Amino acid sequence: MLKNFIKLTLRNMIKFKVFSVINILGLAVGITCFIALSLFIIDETGYDGFYKNADQIYRVCVHTSINGKESNNSKSAGPTGSVLKKDFPEVINYTRIGYIGVQDLKYLDKNFREGNVYTADSTFFEIFGLPFIYGNPKSALKNPNSIVVAETAAKRYFGNENPVGKVLTTGSNKTYLVTGLMKDFPKNSSFSCEFLISMATDSISRENRWLNLWYSTFVVLKKGTDTRDFENKMKGTVHDYIAPQAEAFLGVPIKDFLAKGNDYSLFLQPLKSIYLYSQRDYGIDLNTEWSAIKTSDIAYTYIFASIAAFLLLIAIINFMNLATARSERRAKEVGIRKTLGSDRFMLVFQFISESVITCFLSVVISVGLSKLILPVFNSFVGKNLSLDLFDNYYTIPLLFLFTLIVGILAGSYPAFYLSSFQAGHILKPGTGKKNSKHSLRSILVIIQFAISIMLIIGTLTIKNQLVYIQNKNLGFNKEELLSINNAALLGSRTEAFKTEILKNLSVLDATNSSNMFRAGIPGNGYLFDKRANTDPVLGQFLNVDYDFLKTFQIKIKKGRFFSRDFSSDSDGVIINETAVREFGAKDNPIGKNLYKLNDDLTISRQKIIGVVEDFNYESLHQRVRPLALNLSSDRPASKVLTIRIMPDNIRATINSIKETWFRFSGKENMNYSFLDQQLERLYESEEKTARITALFSSIAIFIACLGLFGLAAFVTEQRTKEIGIRKVVGASVFEIVALLSRDFTKWVILANVIAWPVSYYIMRNWLQNFAYRTDVGLSSFLLSGLIALAVALVTVSYQTVRAALTNPIESLR
Repeated sequence: MLKNFIKLTLRNMIKFKVFSVINILGLAVGITCFIALSLFIIDETGYDGFYKNADQIYRVCVHTSINGKESNNSKSAGPTGSVLKKDFPEVINYTRIGYIGVQDLKYLDKNFREGNVYTADSTFFEIFGLPFIYGNPKSALKNPNSIVVAETAAKRYFGNENPVGKVLTTGSNKTYLVTGLMKDFPKNSSFSCEFLISMATDSISRENRWLNLWYSTFVVLKKGTDTRDFENKMKGTVHDYIAPQAEAFLGVPIKDFLAKGNDYSLFLQPLKSIYLYSQRDYGIDLNTEWSAIKTSDIAYTYIFASIAAFLLLIAIINFMNLATARSERRAKEVGIRKTLGSDRFMLVFQFISESVITCFLSVVISVGLSKLILPVFNSFVGKNLSLDLFDNYYTIPLLFLFTLIVGILAGSYPAFYLSSFQAGHILKPGTGKKNSKHSLRSILVIIQFAISIMLIIGTLTIKNQLVYIQNKNLGFNKEELLSINNAALLGSRTEAFKTEILKNLSVLDATNSSNMFRAGIPGNGYLFDKRANTDPVLGQFLNVDYDFLKTFQIKIKKGRFFSRDFSSDSDGVIINETAVREFGAKDNPIGKNLYKLNDDLTISRQKIIGVVEDFNYESLHQRVRPLALNLSSDRPASKVLTIRIMPDNIRATINSIKETWFRFSGKENMNYSFLDQQLERLYESEEKTARITALFSSIAIFIACLGLFGLAAFVTEQRTKEIGIRKVVGASVFEIVALLSRDFTKWVILANVIAWPVSYYIMRNWLQNFAYRTDVGLSSFLLSGLIALAVALVTVSYQTVRAALTNPIESLR
């Protein structure tokens, strides 16, 4: 019987070639998109799940609420892990990760500047079981000055040799003994680095500093531990260990601090939530994350999952419409089969079998298409996805199950519809099942176009937001700013390098400053004017030199900027307008004192000498926060040197700077980029989403148009005699085309009515991710509706014009 169904399916495909090609192609395109997006979603949701006991690993984070300003920090104090393990039996083990900073590492004649160097406790590999190539993971990080190197980094220094036992030397002649060679971190690990130095090397890690949040602390809890209950227990840790040091800084009892509605507490974040849920569900401040941490947003995963489901749904609807569009031609087949004794169950089974076979062909084609488009798709999403049929035992069975499910879903409505025809009614001349199911097919097309319109609106809104970001006044002039990102390599020669490049008339200004426009901008707690009962204000700080304001062209609002004419400026500080408001400085803050907590728990005093206009030093996802600018005149402020150049002959200017750089740095290449390029990278997720949404919106429209083509064929087929009669009585071609197109226009308008409110709700919520955002403009809705209507009319015009031009004698025959 199945063999007979396969023969019938192939015969029908050959008989109705155009419909078959459109049917298989539409379904294949939809399935291809579904496969690509599914691979992306599987990759996104698989981060950190490969670690052994990943469900028992948690990161200890810090929540603060001061004067109504809440903040969640991904880092915790150095003693946190050891105290939790000592005080609570639920903690099986713990480890910490710290950042060493940029290091010049040398082995023999090979010298590289490394920025991906971290410290970790000796228990790191017990918790994160990364495979070792050489060395013992249990003891590799036990002794001071031990270092474990990742495979890729090791090849730069040692080639294919076993590096264990060899010594790496820093620029300051400090030595590290290589005790292990580990495999590179997997690509779906939220944290990765190339060098891990033993925490025992860092003496500060053993000090009892509870207010310095310098480490990522991970704990392994016993199975079945109630995390809410454990978080309540950690309140005792805050009271017993943190409160005494906080009181010394605040100058008031901790109970008075908490009585005003403030809060300081510890909470747990599951390891597997770090990549997708850190910001949305746990409110982690990105500035508190290591620069090596990979993060995304579950919202984008939801968006892509919705697009995948929508595209598959559109393809299935398309299949249904095309199948029922041929119903008039297959009605007599059903009537004859019923007359010869075939029951409805057998007919349903036949049509669903045909659907499954068609779906199987579509899946085969889509697998081939997936192999072709995945490289392009990978360039869109920045991943390395692949469809490996034989690497996993479950891939092929899943494809067969997918084929069966989609085939049944796509074929169910046509099967039950066609099998419901009555034999006598069908075979009687001049009768047939006309338009009784017309309304359901209309609803399906409306759904198709509603989904397509929503995707278009989403694409336009995302694009509008990106344009808004690119054109927003950031409080400084971002044009023609060149950043040398590894300027710290120059060390004490930085000022001499600046002096030399400024001799070039095309170089206008240059400044050395801390990193901006990225995660990891350092912060601190500040007390303004040491007033009684004042609460600390959390703010960020940047180290800058004398030329920072002039280079970035930032406006001074009050007071003055740092000047070489005032030696006391080394103890001065510049704050922004937001800091003035947060400090409650109603009077002029110039000359007032700012107090901050130092790394060694001492309190230092700085005199406010100026107030600058607010400028965006972070992405526009975040409102401008309180900022303090510190002068670093005796040493380079940081590793970034920003240069303002003339817009004319930029290439020659860069080459001149490069020549000077090589004279000062030796063999090291100059790592540079334009500041506007760095700003664009802040919105990579949005850019990626815009590209993907635009791509799949086009595909959704294409598939929907195939369905519309099928429905137009159905309508013209059903109304052939009506068209012939209208032409005989004098109707023009334009009138007939308008008549046949009227329903399609009405369906697109109804699709807009459905899509607009849903799109508005979704995109308004998405825009809440930005502190600075555009509106969900009416123009996006109108344009999307016009695009959908124009595409629909162009699609159906082929069928309607052809029907209108048909000789009425042929139509009435």
